[in-house]
Amino acid sequence: AAAAAAAAKAAAAAAAEVDAAMEALFKAYDIDESGELSREEFLGIEMRLNFEEGTEFRSMAGLAKMTLTDTDSSGTLDYEEFRTRFLSAYSDTNLTSSEIAELLNIQTQKALQERARMGPRYHAGIRAALRKLFSLFDVDGNGFLSPEEWISAQKTVAIEVSDDLDEGWIDEAAFQAADTNGDGVLDIGEFLESSFSMFEGVKKRTEDLLAILQRMVHLLEKELLDGKKETPPVAIWVQAKDKPVFQPPQEAWKDETTIEDPDEGADLWQEAGEIALPMNLSTAEDVAALLRLTLKKPPDTWLSLYFLGAPRDGGVRPVVLIRGERPGEGNVQAMLQYLCKPQADLRLFVKNMRKRPQKLTRQPRAFLEERDTIMNKRTGQCWGLDWETQLVGEGQKLPPRPMVVSIGDALVVEVPVECGPPLDRFTTGIYMDETTVLSKPVDENIVPKPKKKPKKKAAVVEPDPLLQLNFVAQKEGKCVLFVDVGWEDQEEPLALEHRLCRPVHENSIARIGPVEVEVQVPPPGTKTDSGVFVWWNGEKWSNKKGPAKKKGKKK
Repeated sequence: AAAAAAAAKAAAAAAAEVDAAMEALFKAYDIDESGELSREEFLGIEMRLNFEEGTEFRSMAGLAKMTLTDTDSSGTLDYEEFRTRFLSAYSDTNLTSSEIAELLNIQTQKALQERARMGPRYHAGIRAALRKLFSLFDVDGNGFLSPEEWISAQKTVAIEVSDDLDEGWIDEAAFQAADTNGDGVLDIGEFLESSFSMFEGVKKRTEDLLAILQRMVHLLEKELLDGKKETPPVAIWVQAKDKPVFQPPQEAWKDETTIEDPDEGADLWQEAGEIALPMNLSTAEDVAALLRLTLKKPPDTWLSLYFLGAPRDGGVRPVVLIRGERPGEGNVQAMLQYLCKPQADLRLFVKNMRKRPQKLTRQPRAFLEERDTIMNKRTGQCWGLDWETQLVGEGQKLPPRPMVVSIGDALVVEVPVECGPPLDRFTTGIYMDETTVLSKPVDENIVPKPKKKPKKKAAVVEPDPLLQLNFVAQKEGKCVLFVDVGWEDQEEPLALEHRLCRPVHENSIARIGPVEVEVQVPPPGTKTDSGVFVWWNGEKWSNKKGPAKKKGKKK
């Protein structure tokens, strides 16, 4: 058992290594940092990589590759499509997970090097440094650079980079030229474009430009933090309900406070305290630990934390998820600096409180080369838990523990995929105590059939795609697992789309489980119902998906 647990832990670590490498590669291709790859980005990087490697690039073949990878025909690639494309390329090899991760890391370095050769506009480090400078120049934190902030920034530039860059980069004339819409202030897009235009006329190596910008960032951060050890007092707001329910985003926003109706839902959040945040916090967990202590929550409580950023067009403040697993990553330092600005909204929002697993570890989905081997073992019945029955609103009770199945059966957990435009996809986290009794999850994309025939002249509404996670029973024993489903990272686009004043008050993460499964050897002569589905409705297993009907009292 110890050896199996160690092997499962090692496999999970290797898969996590591949996922981290894949994410880094996606970001290297994503030149405009939009979270999606356009045809131009995808083909531009691929073409330059082929040229550097001395191989011929055929644009039509590259376009076909992009089209095949773009499974939803959107004209762009999201991360999941990109991930599928690259993992498919490795599926016919005998490479280990560590070897795949190493190859992906090499590909990432090549892509970043090509971006650096393409000039400052495409250099990932320069784009990040300019965004940081914009935030530091924006002294009042309103998301725009005023003439006063511009002139103040000019003084810093004159002192720090006069020997390296043209001081005209941010002089009075440059401000007027950069203000393309004539509104008297600069937004981040105008600042980036004016900076790139200036850099393209400078005869300096890209890496030298990056070093200059990083020196400026360091100087401004030092000026900002001199004498400051903590932020002003920040109010902590929590969900008013003791047990908030989960709702998908397309429903969750409907009774929330908006810019147009600030009184709607005024009682859905409540203030639970106040705290000044130390300026030396560096990770999201640092912030969470401080808030758990303040709110008197157990140390094994997971939290989702949000702050409200500088107002965008129309006065809507973005709802920003606090991120950063390691120092230097994420947005914790940017948040602390922002909270010190005069126009900052001094509130933190805490939601999605849930227990952190102690004995269960996060498990990756099966790699492409493992899928067929695992699914060939699925020779019996499929026991289904669907997300709508289990999670939406009050949800339903879980099956009794332990849930007894036979070798060859499968526990199937069905989860949503798309949040709906303009949002991205749901995220899914799978936690298991081991992967030898039940297999690691194998995902299958499902397109459900429409429930009813549409009325005449009514538009046909395509059902949302679903993802089924198959946990195949492989040998006798017990396994405990749960699946977290959520959209916590999609609060920002949801708030901007519907002009919300804060995060939605309902949970944006929910948990299916924990489920304890006991796998037994079927008695001799037992007939297997291969592939037959039954669904848990909260009371019993049924051949129909959905919650059990409530029995009304007869009058």
